[in-house]
Amino acid sequence: MTGKGLPKDLLAVLGTLYLGGKVPASGDVASALARRKVLKSSVAVSGTTGRWMGSTVASIVHGKDVTLLVKGTSSWSVVGGWWPSMAVYRPDFPTMRVLAIGSDARPGQPVEKCRGDALHIIGVDHKGVGGIVGIPRDSWVPLSSGGNAKVNAALVFGGAKGQVRTIEKASGVQIDGYVITGFYGFRGMVDSLGGIIFVAKQSLRSVDNFQIVKAGTNKLTSKTALALARERKHLPNGDFGRSANQGELIKAGMVMAQKLGPAQLARLLGLMGSHLATSLTPTQVLNLCASLYLSDTAKVPNRVVPGAIGTREGQSVVLLGSQAQSTFSDMKDGRLGA
Repeated sequence: MTGKGLPKDLLAVLGTLYLGGKVPASGDVASALARRKVLKSSVAVSGTTGRWMGSTVASIVHGKDVTLLVKGTSSWSVVGGWWPSMAVYRPDFPTMRVLAIGSDARPGQPVEKCRGDALHIIGVDHKGVGGIVGIPRDSWVPLSSGGNAKVNAALVFGGAKGQVRTIEKASGVQIDGYVITGFYGFRGMVDSLGGIIFVAKQSLRSVDNFQIVKAGTNKLTSKTALALARERKHLPNGDFGRSANQGELIKAGMVMAQKLGPAQLARLLGLMGSHLATSLTPTQVLNLCASLYLSDTAKVPNRVVPGAIGTREGQSVVLLGSQAQSTFSDMKDGRLGA
């Protein structure tokens, strides 16, 4: 078993995987690998390792095979992947609904004690990425901490867990984990991807007359990506349009990660992990991100829940009605539409 730059103990596990023996794995992964047809000769693999929330992770490729691994206190375990070379094909990804939170925290401010101004539920089911649902920041909802307020206030009063509980209560959608970042964390993640290719339906300028995007294809730097994620005043539908653009930026980031390929996944996670906080375990994030490589991201639905503009306690707010609840209900299984 050969793999340039990969640690020997990792290659030893991969040798067992391909050439025979008990693979360190559990649950559905162990069951799938028990049925594999091992190869008769050693193979060459490629891939990367990285650090995710204190754990070492690896993403390894051999032909069309992808192996996802996490290193425990002393040894590696296979936590996901697919291996057509050994007749173990496309996996059934576990259904997940992850809340992506964009905090309006500035440098020096704690991201979990500022407002959650970008809120998106990302769904994954057995087929891959199933959709993105944006929630307007001014939506008037019951907070998990008590009382009613704009949904973005939930982060201030309850942190990321309070924001999750508030979204669950308002939407009826089970949230299986969250990722949260602030302005500079967002920029760091975009830089990790080498920028983002974004296709805009129309040109858009900021309030200070800075051109953010032109109509057509744009290569966004982290600065222009953040400007696009924040701009609402020059959009005809205001915050609804901003939330839609944020969802499209998430999709564009998915496309960039796809282009890097699964061999680079662990390295990419290592770069991004320093720019965010999350409740996702290494196993969860590896499988969540790996679902990108079996998804047609161009066809991933991106919706913003509709609502009426109203007034509550002297504030202009978004009132979520039956149409919003219909969208939420559609996301309960991790996929929008059929």
